[in-house]
Amino acid sequence: MSPEALQDLLGELGQPAFRARQILDWIYRKGVADPAAMTNLALPLREMLGRRLRVGGTVERAVRSEDNATAKYLFRLTDDEAVEAVSMTERGRHTVCLSSQAGCAMGCAFCATAGMGFIRNLTAGEILLQAVTLHRQEAPVNNVVFMGMGEPLLNLDPVLRAVDALVDPRRMGLGTRRITILTCGIAPGIRELAHHTTPVRLALSLNSPFQDQRAELMPVARKHPLAEVLAACGEFVQATGRRVLMEYVLLHGVNTSHDAAEALAEIARDLGGKVNLIEYNPVPGLPFASPERKETHDFRAWLEARGVTVTIRFRRGRTIAAGCGQLATERR
Repeated sequence: MSPEALQDLLGELGQPAFRARQILDWIYRKGVADPAAMTNLALPLREMLGRRLRVGGTVERAVRSEDNATAKYLFRLTDDEAVEAVSMTERGRHTVCLSSQAGCAMGCAFCATAGMGFIRNLTAGEILLQAVTLHRQEAPVNNVVFMGMGEPLLNLDPVLRAVDALVDPRRMGLGTRRITILTCGIAPGIRELAHHTTPVRLALSLNSPFQDQRAELMPVARKHPLAEVLAACGEFVQATGRRVLMEYVLLHGVNTSHDAAEALAEIARDLGGKVNLIEYNPVPGLPFASPERKETHDFRAWLEARGVTVTIRFRRGRTIAAGCGQLATERR
């Protein structure tokens, strides 16, 4: 609920407006979403709220890496569907990776979530449930990425309502530069995001600079060709003044050639963007392998030689099936 909607509800219940601040503090600062646990509220009010409000789900399972830096949570929603969120901590920085849909309709060839197909969109509350739970059980959240299950730009209204809660000083209070939305290339959604009142960061799951190969790996490229997607990204850059982060999953022997690096460098230079290389987390049953270390470093060197800013995402969570969709697929 928005703060205004919560105040309206409390007014119906004959409660003063300051109760809304107390409840928001419990939810977004302390990560407590169950009214029964909000101990500075009178018991009759807690009971009334318990009858009127619904929490979107519960934690069914949590697994943690051996170094304790990565944790993956499987949430059971009220209709028994499941979604995942990942917590990553490093040097005082706590990043949470949130899901926006149960399953996914995009069918990317290398992704575990694709095997589930599309089930349904998440509500804003179900998205926020992931963030506030990890905020309570892991560490205070200071960075949010919508890079979990689903395509955020195909569930844009709930995603943006969740973003509004994350940046609202009365709620989570994060800066807009602390929130990144990843898309596999939904051009109309990119354009809509470019002109939204909350200027979050945009990441593009690219994975190949060639239209034909990208369409094989990511069927969405047949509906939204690469040229159209890059034009929409250019509009985003012009409207927001923010660079686009290009996410590039390195698949052994598939998209790691010198020619691919040359073409990717040209795209990055045109957009003024940064490239984030991701070493593939293998998924059982899929015909893709992680790149060899030399492949990764050669690809990075080719990009850097052409003036492109490149990072390599440290591969984390392999021992706990932290690749997108792996726990939920296993559950199904």
